Amino acid sequence: MFDWRTLKKIDAHIHILPDAVHEANPDSDDVWVYADIHKYHSMMDALNIEKAVIMPFNDPMLMSMEFTISAVHKNLYDMKQRYPGRFYAFADIDTRNTSAESAEAICHAIDVYSLDGIKLHPNNTGVALDSEYNQAIFVLAQERNIPVAIHSYPNSEDDPSAAVRIVKILEEYPKLTVIISHMGAYQWEQLLPTHAYMDISAILPDYVRTYGIEKTNSIMRKFGADRLIFASDYPDNRFLQPEEIYNSYFDILNQMDFTQAEAEMIAYGNIGKILST
Repeated sequence: MFDWRTLKKIDAHIHILPDAVHEANPDSDDVWVYADIHKYHSMMDALNIEKAVIMPFNDPMLMSMEFTISAVHKNLYDMKQRYPGRFYAFADIDTRNTSAESAEAICHAIDVYSLDGIKLHPNNTGVALDSEYNQAIFVLAQERNIPVAIHSYPNSEDDPSAAVRIVKILEEYPKLTVIISHMGAYQWEQLLPTHAYMDISAILPDYVRTYGIEKTNSIMRKFGADRLIFASDYPDNRFLQPEEIYNSYFDILNQMDFTQAEAEMIAYGNIGKILST
């Protein structure tokens, strides 16, 4: 038997705010107090998290004090450099800029700051995933083999991050490497036939609350270990406090019927392969 607590892991979806943002909000007392790179780094060894992927919000007001995409990307670069080898970071977008400007900013983030992918959060931007705005980003990502993480926790069929929009994009860009953050939530069945990877951030405890362990295990099995990616969304969660997130994930995953080899794929193998290309 193996224990997810001691299994080597890459957490493929966490949130960290820059030091300058924390310093500008000294009286903050919400979960984002925990989105601190120093606090998070101090936890990693005890949790056997070798590396983690910092995901931005598509909202520059949260990731810089200059409120510009260039400042956000510089902050993400600085966070990677603070603890070398421990963090990846995905590029952000700011839809106040034109689509061409966003694509140019992503190129700069990848080429100059060595960021590792692109994060799209249609619900934060209010721009539907399959909108014309995102086309230049998908073209760039497919041409340069840059992985794209897409937030998808839709509340309706016409939600900006709805599964049907993801399916459309994957049909239009068949060579695009896509990670679906939160597995498309309760629209997961529509994503089964696709080739996208599924990160289990935020949604895993929600599935267990809704479906129970047995059906959650079945859903995970339908996608297969070769498409699943360990991720937490730390420090954010709809029901759990930050201190509870990892223990909850480990407890749930320890009840799944994955073999150790399969668990290792989910824990670090799949995301490691994506980020090494």
